[in-house]
Amino acid sequence: MKRIFLVSCFTLFTLFSFGQEFLKVKDLSQIKAAQFSEAEIAQIGKELKANQMTLEQAEPLALAKGMSASEFAQLKVRLQSNGTVPAEVKEEQKKPAGTIQEGSVLAAKNVVVFGSELFTSKSLSFEPNQNMPTPPNYVLGPGDQLDINVYGVQQFGYSGTISKNGTINIPNIGEVFLSGIAFEAAKNKLQKQIGKIYSTLAGNGSKLSVSVSNYRTILVTIIGAQQSGNYRLSSMSSVYNALHVAGGPSDIGSYRKIELIRNNKIIRTIDLYRFLTKGDQSDNVSLTDNDMIRIPSYEARVTLEGEIKRPGIFETVAGENLMQIISYASGFTDNAYKNRILVKQKTNSELKITDLKEMTFATYLPKAGDMISVDKILDRYENRVQIKGAVYRPGEYSLPANGTMTIKDLLKKADGVAENVFLEKASLIRQKEDLTKEYISFNLQSALNGDEAANMTLQKEDVVVVFYNQDLLDSYNLSITGEVRKPGSFTYMKGMTLYDLLLESDFFTDKAASNVTVFRNKKDDVYNPNDKEKIITFNLAIDPKNPEQAATFLLEPQDQVVVRRIVTFETPQMVNVSGEVLYPGGYAIIKKDERVLDFIKRAGETTDEADIEGINVIRNQLVIPIDWKLITKKPNSTSNLIIQVNDSIRIPNKKSTVLISGGVMFETEVPYRNGKNVKYYIKNAGGAAEKGWMKKVYVVHANGSASASGSVFGIRKYPKVLAGSKIIVPSKPEKQKASTGEIVGIASVLTSLAGILLAVLK
Repeated sequence: MKRIFLVSCFTLFTLFSFGQEFLKVKDLSQIKAAQFSEAEIAQIGKELKANQMTLEQAEPLALAKGMSASEFAQLKVRLQSNGTVPAEVKEEQKKPAGTIQEGSVLAAKNVVVFGSELFTSKSLSFEPNQNMPTPPNYVLGPGDQLDINVYGVQQFGYSGTISKNGTINIPNIGEVFLSGIAFEAAKNKLQKQIGKIYSTLAGNGSKLSVSVSNYRTILVTIIGAQQSGNYRLSSMSSVYNALHVAGGPSDIGSYRKIELIRNNKIIRTIDLYRFLTKGDQSDNVSLTDNDMIRIPSYEARVTLEGEIKRPGIFETVAGENLMQIISYASGFTDNAYKNRILVKQKTNSELKITDLKEMTFATYLPKAGDMISVDKILDRYENRVQIKGAVYRPGEYSLPANGTMTIKDLLKKADGVAENVFLEKASLIRQKEDLTKEYISFNLQSALNGDEAANMTLQKEDVVVVFYNQDLLDSYNLSITGEVRKPGSFTYMKGMTLYDLLLESDFFTDKAASNVTVFRNKKDDVYNPNDKEKIITFNLAIDPKNPEQAATFLLEPQDQVVVRRIVTFETPQMVNVSGEVLYPGGYAIIKKDERVLDFIKRAGETTDEADIEGINVIRNQLVIPIDWKLITKKPNSTSNLIIQVNDSIRIPNKKSTVLISGGVMFETEVPYRNGKNVKYYIKNAGGAAEKGWMKKVYVVHANGSASASGSVFGIRKYPKVLAGSKIIVPSKPEKQKASTGEIVGIASVLTSLAGILLAVLK
């Protein structure tokens, strides 16, 4: 009876522990899903949510710790019906092992430590296949269940489990020791032992079939993992399967030097990069009972960013060069600039920068903490020139690799000028070293004649503009307004594009949006009285950083171009939050109706040392008190002040004193005592001075609000004093004595009044 009571107590304790810390319980073999209360089911669900783990992710962990598949299935049904845990974790809650911390260089790209994806993928578990034939080298042990069958002339069938002492007891045969023997050798041993009774086995009249129908579990200890602990795994399990069940290496764990320890000796050092980069599974060795997998801390990691096919954080081992690490990242992208790689390093006291040439990649040995950046090739051409306007073949042409090209040479490549060309003037648009454009005018006829001054040698990115003869064309203007540097009216030329007009107006300002509108007169040969629209509108999307997109849009005479302004372009308006918050400093006003409470929350909430009764806002050098208790209960109340630009929110620290000043004997600051009134503190300042006006005493509270004294039915009532308050005793106004002249004047008035009264009375 006592034993039953102890077992019951142990089961209840296990259930309670399971409900409280499901992920930390080491042995779940005694768990029964039906015994949980609804409150315990809810607690399990909360823990899974807190660890951002789905039921599918929790299942292998529970099974590895001894819980049966049928019991977990019942538990899963109860959790789902209870609604405490979702089948999938929301995308914004997912944070796989090895994810870079928020705020780091690669956080915006959601880059992880290389190798961590092995342990976050649901479709990759390395779970052993229990249905495959038992490998010949599989070593049998206690707990393995064998199916033994003799078929043929003689027939016999038996299913049994190897006992703790390593034997299996076969009817009519006796005990056969099989523990520690490879499966193929065990079959041969059974053939001999059973053959002593079933003689036809020796003469091939009968055959023997042996298979493992249920594999034993082994105990494996894993340390240095995301979820370190003792795990019960199938004896067919391998190192990779065990690592996956434990969630992979911890945030500081190594992926390159994982140790497999057996009988207190390191029998293998596992490098996961061999599998990741070459598919080499030689490190994925089988486990035995009481094996330990130790994941030490990494020794060195470097960061690759920029034009790398797989940017991220990579672990390095001694002797590895930069080229090998880049190969782990699958190499450079097609746009990578390989002639220079920037390396940011950490010294003992500061940072330093190193430039690496391509020839040094194979010899440079990265150091711990290196940040390696690969830039893009420039978005420009090394040998392009262009010609536009009155030529037969306008377009792009290449400069010769060896030699030079003049304007005349380019005109020949464009099949010459058109018949209505304007020969007196043409333009060369050249990009200067500071990437700005300049116009160079020249005489086209002189260039065609080979004049050295006009027939200039071309450089890369030069644009030659050949004009049409305006005498043969109608003269029109174009206008451009909005966010360009030189808005105004410009002369229209045949073949002119929107890009040409932008070029003449010095391109976009910093406030320009990608929205460009072109208004054009509608030209119809036939009058249509029902057509009320006289203007055609083109709404174009032109990237201000890539205005060359506008080169495909041809303009027409009298077009009106408007470059719109960015809708949300606005200089950030700042508010300062100071004092007892976690992150004091400047904060931008994001919305027009942001309030005090919003900014304090953005600053990380108040600290334990904050005096919440003293919170105030400084606006235009005036103090506005804030009632913290009220605004936390009613965030939409007017007391939760809407913040304006240049406001300052102050959260003072707790004070344990009260300041007494003004008309007292000794201005001082005394310790605050709960429940004491104004008179107590004035007494501690020596009492009121002769000129102290006790009727007008007022108290300024820590948040800047003030309370004055008053009287009820002739009884003087003073304001309540709190920690951090200031008690101010004002001085009585001075009484001025009447001068001799004032006395004479008053006497004269009184005498006159007396005379008037006597006259009236008579």
